[in-house]
Amino acid sequence: MRRVIGVVLLGLVVAGAGCGKQDPPVHEVKGKVTLGGKAYPRLLVYFRPVSGESSGFNNAVGETDKDGNLTVRSTGGLGLQTGEYKVTFTCRVPKARSAVADKLGAGDKPDEAGVDMIELVPDSHAETKANDKTPVRFTVTSGENTFTFDIPAK
Repeated sequence: MRRVIGVVLLGLVVAGAGCGKQDPPVHEVKGKVTLGGKAYPRLLVYFRPVSGESSGFNNAVGETDKDGNLTVRSTGGLGLQTGEYKVTFTCRVPKARSAVADKLGAGDKPDEAGVDMIELVPDSHAETKANDKTPVRFTVTSGENTFTFDIPAK
């Protein structure tokens, strides 16, 4: 019996040892993004840490709805951990009206349906892994974080 109790206690200690590490808290980040004063559905917004130190809790992306509203999601859930972020954007629309573009449904993605697309976001704000020059920065603090961005159009 002592042996069984000893094995059970040892198992509990080993199992509990891995539970001490806690993920950093994430804080809600939401807002509105426009491009040249106009809202676009599917305008993507990327948040990357200014420090360059990356984790699942400090890299995030959000996608606007038709009114430009956005909620940011990281691997850690809705929001980001505290810190300063570089913010980049991408907004691709069909290059010209076409028969294929006209037949797309509400959930269809034109770029995946063979429709020629153009980028509306200027290079200075565009999403690229190497875009350290983006002028847009955002600091996430504890609690709720709300932003408004109006990106210049090309």
